[in-house]
Amino acid sequence: MDEVAVPETARRSRWIVVIVVIAVVLIVALIGAGFWFAAQFQSSAQQEANAKAPAPGPVFAEVTQGALAGEVGFTGQAGPSTQTPVTVLPVAEASLTVVTERPLATGATASSGQVLTEVNGRPLFGVQSAFSFYRDMGVGDRGPDVEALQAALVARSYQLNADGRFGGETAAAVKRWYQDNGYEAPTRSAAAEKTSSEGGEKAPDPSEKAPAAEGYVPVAEILAMPSASAQVVKGVQVGQRLAAEGVPDFILGSADLVVTITVPVTDLGDVVAGDAAVISIGGTEVEGIVGDIRPSDSAEDSEGSGSNGDAEQAAPEVTFAVVPKTALPGSSGRARVAVIKQIVAEDALIVPVLAVSDRGPDKNVLTKQQADGTLLEVPVTVLGTLQGEVAVEPRDEGALKAGELVRVG
Repeated sequence: MDEVAVPETARRSRWIVVIVVIAVVLIVALIGAGFWFAAQFQSSAQQEANAKAPAPGPVFAEVTQGALAGEVGFTGQAGPSTQTPVTVLPVAEASLTVVTERPLATGATASSGQVLTEVNGRPLFGVQSAFSFYRDMGVGDRGPDVEALQAALVARSYQLNADGRFGGETAAAVKRWYQDNGYEAPTRSAAAEKTSSEGGEKAPDPSEKAPAAEGYVPVAEILAMPSASAQVVKGVQVGQRLAAEGVPDFILGSADLVVTITVPVTDLGDVVAGDAAVISIGGTEVEGIVGDIRPSDSAEDSEGSGSNGDAEQAAPEVTFAVVPKTALPGSSGRARVAVIKQIVAEDALIVPVLAVSDRGPDKNVLTKQQADGTLLEVPVTVLGTLQGEVAVEPRDEGALKAGELVRVG
């Protein structure tokens, strides 16, 4: 097959195009290289000038209005305001005193008149009383302990007259009380109850026929509670041995909850009793009041033990409670507390501390930006300073308003 002849002029044209393209590429490369070398060989003055930031302009901040108040934050434990350790009395004529049924769970709520737990197969009732029960109570007894028992029975809708005298009516109510809780009421005869007169009552005649057995309450089956309703701070389990001397079997707390805080005294700042606070717990905020501030138990123990010779000792601790104005949600747990320290009036104008210039005694001024962009000095009175902010009042009424801009730099 014969080759196709390419005209000489066409071949020359193609070579010319290739040469032109190569030339353009080389020229562009040379220009770029020239700029790069020129940049590398700038004078020190040029480099310093390029590194300098542009001259800063004035910096402004907005004037706000409200209360200039600071907060001191703490973390504490929500729990009962008071706690009462309880030791169960040993059961008479028993080798052991042990929980046999009805465990008392930590965090549960106990009410006056209910069975707290079961000990050696018998109920242990909780009854609101300002003092511990100190005797068996039966027909013929009278006194404040009988009145406390009667009040608990009346509160649970048993019909009787709470007069502090344990009579047949109270005995019948006690019998029903035991039965309603699934237990047989203990009984004893009147002759066993009283062997001598008490409070003017005549002693029984041995020649008379023995009366029928009457219900009574053994002291080992009734326990004083600090209030009508209590929170179980520490409970008991089935099988747990009780009545060990000097060891509380369980702990009851008051139904009202507070947040207890223990911190080094150096972290207390200027917080004092009566300060307002906000309690944050369980996603809810509740207003509260700071209670009395006292040395913590650990601090007192440390003082009593004397110096250990260390050059540095930890700062003593203080404890205080924050009392909520309304009931806290839930039972207990960690809580965040912000104690509010208010400094000035509620309607103060507030600016950054850098905005105020001191020109001498009682001669404070700040510079505000006017609507046309010009600056104007405004004499002000400083009402208070806190955490980088200042509460001010313009000397001339209306000279400064919330929302305006003041120079801070």
